Amino acid sequence: MPTNKQRVIGALTSISFTIGGAWVASTIHTSAQLVAKTAFPKGVTATFENIRNSSGNIVVMVFADRDAFKLYDVNKAIGYRQVPANQGTVTVSFPELKHGPLAIAAFHDEDKNQNLNMNGEWPTEGYATSGAVDAYDTPTFRAASIRQNEVSVTMHYAN
Repeated sequence: MPTNKQRVIGALTSISFTIGGAWVASTIHTSAQLVAKTAFPKGVTATFENIRNSSGNIVVMVFADRDAFKLYDVNKAIGYRQVPANQGTVTVSFPELKHGPLAIAAFHDEDKNQNLNMNGEWPTEGYATSGAVDAYDTPTFRAASIRQNEVSVTMHYAN
């Protein structure tokens, strides 16, 4: 049987967790609102750099949802394009996308099978994500969210 002192401490702990959790939730919501106010009056244009050859297509997906971006869920992408690959750079536009936050993921589908081919855990085709600082970076949706209507994204190749 708990003592009165233990009951009071337990109640105060519960209250502090509730208040602290509410504060954290309100902070996250406020941050999301600030990012959500990103406007792209002319739509979004992404230029993919470092494309190694002209084989296949560049598959581009634009996400407005954190969970869809994390899973690269093409069914929840709000923008999707397949364009012919070009050694060097490829530019893809989404004039219909006027509001953010938006994050971009893409891959170089060299064999046109509409999948990012893998060898174990490593992609055998090129891949790209807005906000990635290098080939090994997997940015969060917030870090990958674009802030301008024109963005450059580097295509990375593991092999």
